[in-house]
Amino acid sequence: IAKCFPSSIRKYVAIVSYEQRQSYKDDFSAEYGEYKNLWAQAENITKKFRNFDEQLKFVTRGSTAYQVKKD
Repeated sequence: IAKCFPSSIRKYVAIVSYEQRQSYKDDFSAEYGEYKNLWAQAENITKKFRNFDEQLKFVTRGSTAYQVKKD
């Protein structure tokens, strides 16, 4: 299983103390804002691609407009 996870994730082992729990919680809190920002950026890009795909359905295949949208 360890091969499936990046080294940054493998450093977290089972919690055995309050201090360890707090440390994990602090790490999560420190990184969560960046995660949310990256997730929002990815979601925005996904929406753009969906919109482009939808627009592509309404132009004639092989036309200049089609090629511009496709590119």
